[in-house]
Amino acid sequence: VPKDNLLRRMDELVDFGFVYEELHVNYCHDNGRTAVDPVRMFKYLLLKSIFDLSDVDLVERSKYDLSFKLFLHMAPE
Repeated sequence: VPKDNLLRRMDELVDFGFVYEELHVNYCHDNGRTAVDPVRMFKYLLLKSIFDLSDVDLVERSKYDLSFKLFLHMAPE
């Protein structure tokens, strides 16, 4: 993924830690199943909005687009 890629730059410049701060009261830390990372879920919504994708298209594109995988902190495989 090129250094000037929009998603790479956004991931480097924006601290998405605020999502944890906003949602920490909504998650039980000692009971139930572990949840999907809320930052990843927020980033999915952000990608959906930026690229005007449907849910299905977003999930499909995140399977093969390396810039999406980098932004979502997914393994390249």
